Amino acid sequence: MFILTFSPLMGCSQNQTKVEINQQAFVFALYVNKGKQEGSTEVTISTPLPNRLTSGQQAGGHGNGAPYAMVTREASTVQDALKLIQRDLTRRFDFSHTRIVVVGRSYAEAGLEDLMDWLQREPTTNLNTYLMVAPGDAKKVAELTPIYEQMPSEVLIRIAEQHNMIPTNLRDCLYAESGNQGYALTYLTAGLKPMVAEQEKLEPWTGVQGTAFFQNHKMRTTLPLKESLTISWAVNEIKTPLYTVSWNENGKASVYLISTKSSRSVRMVSGHPVFTIKLSGSGDVVYKRNHNQYDTPEVKEIIERELNNQVAEDLRKALHASQRVGADVVQLGMLVDWNYPDHWEKVRANWPEYYKNEVEIEVVTDIRIRNFGTILRTKPE
Repeated sequence: MFILTFSPLMGCSQNQTKVEINQQAFVFALYVNKGKQEGSTEVTISTPLPNRLTSGQQAGGHGNGAPYAMVTREASTVQDALKLIQRDLTRRFDFSHTRIVVVGRSYAEAGLEDLMDWLQREPTTNLNTYLMVAPGDAKKVAELTPIYEQMPSEVLIRIAEQHNMIPTNLRDCLYAESGNQGYALTYLTAGLKPMVAEQEKLEPWTGVQGTAFFQNHKMRTTLPLKESLTISWAVNEIKTPLYTVSWNENGKASVYLISTKSSRSVRMVSGHPVFTIKLSGSGDVVYKRNHNQYDTPEVKEIIERELNNQVAEDLRKALHASQRVGADVVQLGMLVDWNYPDHWEKVRANWPEYYKNEVEIEVVTDIRIRNFGTILRTKPE
């Protein structure tokens, strides 16, 4: 009993496969691009610098230098590029803290098969690692100015965790691929923006511009922000979106949705699956332009009608885009597998084409206005 109690404490010094923490380089983010040479891959790692991560360090790493390092190498595979980086480092890689992988657009269009294969085989891979797509060079995203954080990787993690757009991680991608389904990744934007904290100096900035649709680990198309919101809503991955609707000549209102949820169902009609996607939610009117129009139940009904119509139309456009490229990013095929397994066995192998040409999808919305932010009033007599 004495040996069993203390043997775990002795393991670190006796097991030669263990690596002391001061001998490790914790990789917080990976940035992957197509290489300059045909068929090559460029990999960039981002690791923190412990000697600069002090409590007094300013956000963004200004002062004594950035609190992180980035190293880039190019080789025929992801693993070969990482091996070249490791050869020049004084510490050994540890990917257990990697939470962000950003791929460049050209690499995403060519396909993520090699990257996914390496991520699955690397023993320290974290399945909760988020994947995102950069509009060009993935390294440009890493140049962002982390105003509120210390490192760019922290900013990207925050973007994913806030659920302003679909936050897809490695587990989601592998799960979708195993079922011959598609998946959607956050599609970033990168550029320069004047920073008030830096005396209006132009600094690198990264944001979200929509989603990128994948099928068989290959990017098929991108979707604008409005339609991307509804796809995120359809898979229950969005929180508190804001919508603005208009009616007549002067009517305009903004609605802040406090709660959102979705449901998906399938039924067989004439031997083919018919899907129904229902988006529901409730929110408050936080802005109304026409002050001469009182906050009456009639106005509430108008806003609800316009809001439901807009959300339904955005979702139809998003689903049409997914069907056009055969990328079932809402993973409706899983519903067929669960409810009609015999039919799924017939169509599973060719699901992308079947989803593209044979599937019918109905859209239903039920979005309600809770209040106008004030007591509901009626017109005076």
